[in-house]
Amino acid sequence: MVSYIYGQAAGLKVKGSAADIARIMRPIDRAYLRPGDLVFFNTLNRSYSHVGIYIGDARFVHAPATNGKVRIDRLSDRYYAERYEAAGTFFD
Repeated sequence: MVSYIYGQAAGLKVKGSAADIARIMRPIDRAYLRPGDLVFFNTLNRSYSHVGIYIGDARFVHAPATNGKVRIDRLSDRYYAERYEAAGTFFD
């Protein structure tokens, strides 16, 4: 999902797993998140196993399953708050 959206909206080629993307983005503090930045979670008992795109107001869009469903959740939702790892950006 991240690869598709970044390609369509920003013309950026971002490929690989959430962990691969985490290695190439610029880390930022959660307090400085802006729409379009990435948020990373540990959802499979391994670092950077899930990624979403921050959309503002403490919300992010992501595809939590491989069935093609995309949804919006809040960073403060207990499940994601407990699994939050980092944030990053490709933008200045």
